[in-house]
Amino acid sequence: MTSDSPSSANLLANTNSTLSSGIRDPNDVSTVLPDVQSDNTPSPEHVSTSDKGMTSTLLLAVLAAISGTSFHFGYASGVINAPQDFIESFINETNHRRDPDTKVSASTVTLIFSLAVSVFALGGMVGGLFGGFITERLGRKGGMYLNTVVSFVACVLMFISKPIHSYEVLIIGRFFLGLACGYGSSVAPTYINEVSPVRLRGTLGASFQLGIVILLFVSQVMSLEQVLGSQDKWHYALSLPIVFSVLQVILLLFVPESPKYLLLKKNSPEDAEKGIVDRTVFVRPFC
Repeated sequence: MTSDSPSSANLLANTNSTLSSGIRDPNDVSTVLPDVQSDNTPSPEHVSTSDKGMTSTLLLAVLAAISGTSFHFGYASGVINAPQDFIESFINETNHRRDPDTKVSASTVTLIFSLAVSVFALGGMVGGLFGGFITERLGRKGGMYLNTVVSFVACVLMFISKPIHSYEVLIIGRFFLGLACGYGSSVAPTYINEVSPVRLRGTLGASFQLGIVILLFVSQVMSLEQVLGSQDKWHYALSLPIVFSVLQVILLLFVPESPKYLLLKKNSPEDAEKGIVDRTVFVRPFC
């Protein structure tokens, strides 16, 4: 060993000195986690202003999302069952008006009615397949606006099917309503998830399923013969969801767009930040 090399004692002393200067008191929490209080609760100045829990605008946004989507889904799933006999009678009468000399068998009438019921599921499948494509290009609110147009047209078609004596129009209307419900099942949960604070996403996410079962019950009531399921009023029962479409259009005027969509797709951090803030206050119409 050369004479200018430090001794082992000196190296050890320097190392101990360095380590001791970097060690902090493990009981001193404030020196290790300055942003956390001693009870592990974040200090008020570090609590995010965008996560203030349940607010009136947040509830309005959730209601806007489910009013024209899950409400349609639940109602359309159950409303056509109770007036089956009257709808089959309408199908039979329509065929007789077209050709009085031809008698359509009961099995054929049942087949046509079954097609009117099942085509709703076919429309839902198609609408669901294009859900992501439309939502990414039009935005969450833009997609829901388009969805209300489709559901509005569907309700009009189902309503006029009886006065114009065309069960084909009824089938087309059911298909369009299926399209709206299929797409709505994609866009509404996405919107609710993206506008909700993290700790409320599970609770608010369940609102879509809740809307379905509530309106499923409502549809059973409205389709009773004593209400709107009679021979003369069954088409009113089928077209009643037009109210949900109008309601959604109105509510969407007062809620913000998804901050995630504004940031990632529109590349607008300022609008995205505004969307987060707008969850805590009412926004102006047409924003």
